[in-house]
Amino acid sequence: MNDVKDFRTVRVTFRKLGRARYISHLDLNRTMTRAVRRAGLPIWYTEGFNRHPYLTFASPLSLGFEGERETMDIRLEQEMDLDELATRLNAVMPEGLEVIGAAWAVKKAGEVDRAVYRVEIACPAESVRTLFQKDEILVQKRTKKKDYKTVDLKPALAISNPTVTETENGCVLELTLPCSSTDTVNPSLVMTALESVLETAPLVYTVRRLAVLDKDSEIFA
Repeated sequence: MNDVKDFRTVRVTFRKLGRARYISHLDLNRTMTRAVRRAGLPIWYTEGFNRHPYLTFASPLSLGFEGERETMDIRLEQEMDLDELATRLNAVMPEGLEVIGAAWAVKKAGEVDRAVYRVEIACPAESVRTLFQKDEILVQKRTKKKDYKTVDLKPALAISNPTVTETENGCVLELTLPCSSTDTVNPSLVMTALESVLETAPLVYTVRRLAVLDKDSEIFA
């Protein structure tokens, strides 16, 4: 058995669309574990009593959200052609999950800083613009201790430079939000704030994460 330092980490980029958006992060981990096994990849297994393939996700996607460029890291016991790796994984992927690339990992998970989202909302664009014009955008955010605190979304939204486009069925909002290990703003919080402006709930919307970025605004890879 080789030392861990000799293992090569591969960053697999994949889409999570359609019905797959209802796969929770825990179930996604199980799904991907089955996929790497069925694909017959030379995967490295963790040591100990309950050995399992090494898989990590830099920034787990919220349940119900779609993702255009999600990432999963795996470790190989030996090098292999990465195009073949992607092909073998796609051959065993369930509906809605599609590998779009694989490369030797360069950046560390801790370098994830923000994420770009596209939100389709069943409300007028003017309502969203009204929200952004408020001096404060206060919402209740759940903490890691599972209690709630009041946070102001205005600073994050001011930096994100959001764009709102009118559509036939409402509007489309594109924005960039913090997505690091120390500061994360979920788009659902923005929708909660919008519901308060509209004085109606629940608001019908769909969220697709377009990309995850590092501190230099480059795509995480």
